[in-house]
Amino acid sequence: MTNSTIGVYATSEEALEAMELLKTAGYDQESVSLIGKGVKETKSVHGWIPQGNKAGSFGGWGALWGALTGWLLLGFVWLPGIGWVAAAGWLVTTLAGAGIGAGLGAITGLAVPAEEVPVYEDELKADRYLVMVHGAEDSVKRAHAILESATPVRVGMYTL
Repeated sequence: MTNSTIGVYATSEEALEAMELLKTAGYDQESVSLIGKGVKETKSVHGWIPQGNKAGSFGGWGALWGALTGWLLLGFVWLPGIGWVAAAGWLVTTLAGAGIGAGLGAITGLAVPAEEVPVYEDELKADRYLVMVHGAEDSVKRAHAILESATPVRVGMYTL
């Protein structure tokens, strides 16, 4: 079990902003992950190069993942009751290793109480994005403050 903080964001742009803030603060792919349902019903990658990047602004789902390419691992995972999601970072291997039936229940290893897991599943069903950071308590507390500064719908922190 490890400490974690999870930020919920309404748009891919807000999630990208949070990810960029974490990256600038020195967080890496070993401690940061992102998951979102924006892939809808498709299982194939359509390309992850930012498109229509005007005035420094990324637009849309493909741009979000395009901006993360090279920093975080990217994969698609089937979550029971949610469907296909795209995940980046350590969560890709965590969810894949947990098995197809486990779904987001795998995050209970991040000190997230079991009763909170359905809340995050509902956020994904509502097409929101989860930005997660796990690690030592002081690192998670710093990340929590960073995620709060990036206009989240909500942020939860779970420590042992």
